[in-house]
Amino acid sequence: MAQRILLVFTMLLTGVSWGQDCTYTVTPTLNFGSVTGLPTPQIDATADITVQCPVLDLLQRRICISLPVGSGGVSLADRRLTSGAFDVPFNVYRDAARTQVWGTVASGQQVQLDFPVLFGGTMTATVYGRVFAGGGSAAGFYQSVFNTIEVREGTYAVLAPNCSSLTPFNLAESMTAQLQVEPDCTISASPLDFGTVTNLVQTDASSNLSVTCTLNGAYSVALDGGGSGDINNRRMLLGGDSIDYQLYQDAARTQVWGDTVGTVVSGTGSGAAQSITVYGRVPAQGAKPPGIYQDTITATVTF
Repeated sequence: MAQRILLVFTMLLTGVSWGQDCTYTVTPTLNFGSVTGLPTPQIDATADITVQCPVLDLLQRRICISLPVGSGGVSLADRRLTSGAFDVPFNVYRDAARTQVWGTVASGQQVQLDFPVLFGGTMTATVYGRVFAGGGSAAGFYQSVFNTIEVREGTYAVLAPNCSSLTPFNLAESMTAQLQVEPDCTISASPLDFGTVTNLVQTDASSNLSVTCTLNGAYSVALDGGGSGDINNRRMLLGGDSIDYQLYQDAARTQVWGDTVGTVVSGTGSGAAQSITVYGRVPAQGAKPPGIYQDTITATVTF
């Protein structure tokens, strides 16, 4: 089975928005990284919204931060990362245990930061993200964009204001939750048996490979040359004797199936097992000593 190593280079950029009095810095990506194959495992990730407010402020300050459903979501309780017509369920939370969904002031699920008198300074609201196990159906790049991060600011002397009473404004920056799902494949084979013959006339037989690859994942299947090491000179052996044979991609037995350019079989994963027929032929040839002749072929799926 062929494998590959994916090197992902990322650059982290942060944006700054000015609210009424405070400065807001948003981590632009809630990055769940890359996973191979489906269904997805549970994956956790974090991002930050950092707030810097004036020092020596003579009043206490309350900051209320809302996150919307996101571009792929159905509701605050049912957020989705999407890739075309496919989706992976996830959500974002206010707590590290990931029990309190981060929503909006309207839903009562906002994050509140309270700055004390005089000290001001910097506070960070951490976005705790989780991709749920068992999601997804296709390889691809999945994302959900929080385009409108709503903030409300208010100062107070004794009694903190209710977030709903404060005037909202939107940050200029957005945050994107993302996940890369890489294709994965498995392959299995059944023996190809030419049966029992008394003389070596042309004999045809077929067998099947079963390939299961992630939906939309491209793959190719190669068959090596077996014991001879040559796809154009395949032989079944019994001691020092051999019987010539060949493997083909098509029922007409005109296209050799091998492991070189132009001889492999390609396909696209469906997410379920796909059966691929291997067509074999023993051409007519001279008499050979009786016995069981065998060869072992290695099938490799590359994705």
